[in-house]
Amino acid sequence: MSDVWILKSLLQTSFPWRNNPVADPFKVFIVDDSLIFRQIVRQACVCIPNVEIVGSSGDGRQAIQKIQELQPDLVTLDLEMPVFSGLEVLKAIDKTKCHSKFIMLSSVTQAGAKETIECLNAGALDFILKPQGSSREENMQKLIKEISARVKLIQDHVHHHVEPTKQPVSKPAAVVPSSTPKVVMASPVDNVCPSNLGWLSDQGVVGIGVSTGGPASLKQVIPHFPRDFPVPILIVQHMPPIFTKSLAQNLNQQSPLEVKEAEQGEKVCKGVVYIAPGGLQMRVANDGVHKVIELTEDPPENSCRPAVDYLFRSLVKEYGSKTLGVIMTGMGSDGFLGAQAIRKAHGKVFVQDQETCVVYGMPRFPTEAGIVDAILPLHQISQAVQRATTQECFV
Repeated sequence: MSDVWILKSLLQTSFPWRNNPVADPFKVFIVDDSLIFRQIVRQACVCIPNVEIVGSSGDGRQAIQKIQELQPDLVTLDLEMPVFSGLEVLKAIDKTKCHSKFIMLSSVTQAGAKETIECLNAGALDFILKPQGSSREENMQKLIKEISARVKLIQDHVHHHVEPTKQPVSKPAAVVPSSTPKVVMASPVDNVCPSNLGWLSDQGVVGIGVSTGGPASLKQVIPHFPRDFPVPILIVQHMPPIFTKSLAQNLNQQSPLEVKEAEQGEKVCKGVVYIAPGGLQMRVANDGVHKVIELTEDPPENSCRPAVDYLFRSLVKEYGSKTLGVIMTGMGSDGFLGAQAIRKAHGKVFVQDQETCVVYGMPRFPTEAGIVDAILPLHQISQAVQRATTQECFV
């Protein structure tokens, strides 16, 4: 049984969109110093409709020239290479007029995690962990699922500028609040009433849910909070273990606030940013004296662990109406049910707008359900959240 036959069979059973072709070929360039991985990525992409492999390279320096020459839509870029690393390739391309998108192929190591976060900050859209299984077939199956999902999203964006909100949405079942909140669409931070006391005050909490495109987006939000920010911030970023710790360390170096990967049983303190560890669910509980972090191996929700819904439910239980949920760029619907719980408790929900999302998935569901209090461009999120702690947010 050939590798290509296996891949085609996997695609036919796993990806029903395969018969919905886009108009133009989607050009992919593969960069990896391992011939084996170049072959695996090539075989995976060849089986995806409307994808054209325009070239490959095992050398970072040569890849820079080829990428500028071929202008591919997408580059799959190995992290660790001789001569020029993946990060060095990204930085070099950033200085040119090339508009290619990049997905990193990363190894599961502490050093790999640290450099992957740097690549995401430098402009890479996302990363895929290199399969570590002993079976070639299992490795190909994992790669085709990971690559196909990302290629489909970027195909839609690059070639057709598809607006996901125009497509039918199957929302997870839950009770939507009967009252329709006021949604601020344009220049939301400027439409703030200067009077009235803040509804969040110093007794509240901010929860942030984010996925694809998250590290670079968080970099534009978290460092802008002041050192005296009066409430805790808890973040679920969909990432595997090790990578969340590197993300926390990276943000901590850039932020006035302390940013850390959450630890089991630690007290939740004002002005500290807690990032849920990859592979664990995170919630806030009360030990009778303080609010504390609990990390569990409870089942994934929305195929995610950590999950935004899981965190948001616990914030509502402990903080009630003093809960502000922020949902940013990412695939899927995680955070939608949690947003509904926040609204039902008379808290508030902010979402990132479609124009500034890398993937307009997670913010889309609460927006279409009409349960958001503000739709914000990325650069205004931190300012809007700060104002929630000091004065009434809306006129």
